[in-house]
Amino acid sequence: MKIPLNELRFDFLSEGSDLHSFRCSDSDLNEFLHDDALYYLQERLASTRLAYHQGALVGYFALVNDSIFADAITSEDGDGRFEARRYPAIKIAKLATHDEYTGRGIGTHMVAKAISIVVKLSRYTGCRIITVDSKPGRESFYGQFGFKKAQAKARNTIPMYFDYHKYLAGIGRPEQPISTPDGPSGT
Repeated sequence: MKIPLNELRFDFLSEGSDLHSFRCSDSDLNEFLHDDALYYLQERLASTRLAYHQGALVGYFALVNDSIFADAITSEDGDGRFEARRYPAIKIAKLATHDEYTGRGIGTHMVAKAISIVVKLSRYTGCRIITVDSKPGRESFYGQFGFKKAQAKARNTIPMYFDYHKYLAGIGRPEQPISTPDGPSGT
């Protein structure tokens, strides 16, 4: 059964966060959360949000600053007047759902939450693109939000991007959060 967004609580990772109960099918994602996420936070390399349902840690995502070459996105995205070679971006660097909660909408809510955060941040600093390095076979998951494959080479992942500014302008809501199938993502 899907878990509604309003039943999730998002907290920043902190020194007191209990992470040991979290397990997903990807050992690299487990290792990042258990061994590296707090260090990355302390060194200002990544910011990790934890998703809880009824007190249980059900997922997490990490955001980092990024950029994307202008020629890696389609001509319909971006801004033709922008003269830099790279667009400012924020990357969803890590995203994982606890094994016991897969298929219940947690990942969808976390992506929507990440997009909502980026929309808010873009009021303070230039950023109109969200990037992600999708694992093979997960492109359609990100595609439901409007992510497209970037024209970039990668080894084990598929670089994708989302020009959320174009999306928001297209729906006539420049400050609105992105909606999930269950409703607005909230903040």
